[in-house]
Formats: sequence, structure tokens, C-alpha cells
Amino acid sequence: MASGKVVLFVLCLCWPIVLAGVLIGGEISVEVPDKDEQSVSRSAQEEESSQVEGRRLVIVTGRCPGVTQADAESEAERVATEKRIELVRQMARELAGADLSSSAVVTEWAWLTSQPGVTQKVKKTSDVRDYGWIAEQEITVTIPYSVLSEWSVRLKAYRAWYWQKRVAASVATIASAVLAVVAMVGLDRMTRGYYRGLVVTVVLLVLACVVSAIWISALWLFG
Repeated sequence: MASGKVVLFVLCLCWPIVLAGVLIGGEISVEVPDKDEQSVSRSAQEEESSQVEGRRLVIVTGRCPGVTQADAESEAERVATEKRIELVRQMARELAGADLSSSAVVTEWAWLTSQPGVTQKVKKTSDVRDYGWIAEQEITVTIPYSVLSEWSVRLKAYRAWYWQKRVAASVATIASAVLAVVAMVGLDRMTRGYYRGLVVTVVLLVLACVVSAIWISALWLFG
């Protein structure tokens, strides 16, 4: 009898709590996101991750003055070109230890910006002041890591070709000097030493022209 009263007393205490929980649970609503919202959110996340998976380069010229608008814009273009050359050279040294020439920088920059996934945005502003015109450029380039990996391989091949050209030019220079000495000795013997000064002068001039042609070809004509 006593146990039944205890059970009844416990039930009387618990039923308000149970009822309140049921009412609160009925008021709580779980919102399921729509499929369109999920796809938009997923595409935004993918776009953000794709932007992160790359190297972002920003080139800012700063304020470039000029007497006219054309002068200021030309100065801004010149500063942007100088900073771009320095930036590409720095990246080439970091990736492959390659030292690019000015012509090679132009070639490599054109190759980089033409690769799939590389984006380039150029923002140009100009304003007139009391003392003249002010122009500024801001170039933002995003390069995916996959393109940087391909560029690293390309730079290593360029570096190997860079040293091969110089070794070949050095060997050709030594060979030319040896041939020049042989030619001087042979001509001197043929003329019995009467025209030694003329022979030496002519052979040295020819040698200088040949060596200049060798190094010009190695350094400029072959990239």
C-alpha cells in the first residue's frame, strides 16, 4: 500500500516535466536546406578553394606622375614592367635556381599567363592634380600550383640549356684561339717572318670577330 502511494507521488511529480518536454519538442522545427541552396553553397566553397589552391601575385606601381595623362600612364606601364621582371626572376630563382634574362622573362611571362586556370586582372587609374597627372596600375595574377609545377620543370630545362650554351661557347672560344695560333705560326713561316706584325694583327682581328660571333650566338640568338 505504501509502495503504491510512493509510485503515485513520483508520477504526479514527473508528468508536468514530461508534458513540458513534449510541448517544447513540438515547437522546435528542424529546417532542412533546399537542394538549390546546398548546390550554391557547395559551388561557392569549391570556387573559394580553387582560388586558394594557387599563388596570388600582386604588382602595384604606386603613384606615377606625369605632365600629361599619357606621360603618367606611360610611366606607370614602365614601373609595372620593371616590377614584373623582378618578380618573375625572383620566382624563377625560388623554384629552380634559374637566372632569367630580360628576353627570357618576357617569354616565360607570356607562357605563364597563357596557361589554363591562370587569371590576370589589370586595374588602371589616372587622376589630374594641381601639379599634373597621376597614374597607377595594379596587376593581380593567380597561378594554380599545377601550372607552377610545370613551370618548375620548364625552368630546370632552361637552366640546363643555359649552362650548355656557355660550355659550348667556351669550348668554341678555346678551339678558335688554338687555330689562331696555328694560323699565325703557319703564315709567319710562309712569309719567313717579313710580315709578322701584319700576320699577327690580321689573325687577332679575325679571332676577335669569331669569338664575338660565338658569344653573341650563345647569349642572344639562341635565347
